Amino acid sequence: MRDVFLRNKPCRMLVILKEDGAKHISEIARASNATYVHTTKLVRELEKEGIVTLEKNGKKKMVKLTDEGIKIAGLIADLMAAFEKKTKQSSA
Repeated sequence: MRDVFLRNKPCRMLVILKEDGAKHISEIARASNATYVHTTKLVRELEKEGIVTLEKNGKKKMVKLTDEGIKIAGLIADLMAAFEKKTKQSSA
């Protein structure tokens, strides 16, 4: 049911950033089981919306949630947990 309401990879990316803090795009891609290209595209969209920022760390650009992004990621994490709980209850 969760997949009907939430696209898995973008939601997972936000939750990963909320849980782990700033990460390089390749780390986000690996952790969310997405390609680097797909992750880069999503990060650009999220940056345009003010949900993430990109910060230089040497040669790497690190992706970090904004204050608004932290709130959104928290809501998504709660929603994902609720769907998972509902799925477990339905299976029992």
